Amino acid sequence: MKAILFVGHGTRVPEGNEQVKAFTKKAGAAFPEYEQRTCFLELAEPDIVTSAVECIENGADTLAVVPVLLLSAGHIKKDIPEELEKVQQMHPEVTIQYGSPFGVHDRINDLLLDRLRVKGWVPEEEADILFVGRGAKDPGAIEDFYRIAGELEKHTGRSRVETAFLAAAEPGFQEKMKELAEGERSVYILPYLMFLGLLIKEMDEAAAHYNQVKPGHFTRCDFLGFDERLLPVLESRVAETLEKDAGIHV
Repeated sequence: MKAILFVGHGTRVPEGNEQVKAFTKKAGAAFPEYEQRTCFLELAEPDIVTSAVECIENGADTLAVVPVLLLSAGHIKKDIPEELEKVQQMHPEVTIQYGSPFGVHDRINDLLLDRLRVKGWVPEEEADILFVGRGAKDPGAIEDFYRIAGELEKHTGRSRVETAFLAAAEPGFQEKMKELAEGERSVYILPYLMFLGLLIKEMDEAAAHYNQVKPGHFTRCDFLGFDERLLPVLESRVAETLEKDAGIHV
């Protein structure tokens, strides 16, 4: 029997974890024949090992592990595989199929543009769009982030796309905010984050700080979140994982 194990990042904000569960439940509805669990890498429960063992104890002999993450960085290449290796050592008889994150996808680009439009942005506006990523030490993840930013800028008309990271990469978010606060163009902060968490709070606090001096200068757009348009992306990642060869490789 195969089971699908969705792996979210996890956050100290309970609402964010509930959003992950709601999202995976909706995507998982396309695969009703498989037992399913949603777990978290850190900061929330259940963890990967606990959920995997539950599936195995319920009769699963194959685990299709699907990361609910945006880019292939350290969590994908190191942290999740380390947890899965623990499961494999505990249950060497079980087959583990390890999937891919969302990655670069046209649907995500369309959704980012929609997040801007909802806040009043139009292509004719001469604004700055601050595209903000979580950040990573992995060069491949940073390269993918810039690819997405480049595709975004092809559709932003007279607006200019700037980039920043919240951790582990440069330029830093706070540094870029300070720089853009000195300009005259309105700024739309566009988070490249999947779910609600403390990083969104950091953006809101920074925007509120600078808006005290220049009211309305910064507008924070919504994160990607639970959106129907992303469901086919996750469903495709599940289908790919179910067809993968056994092994915890990326």
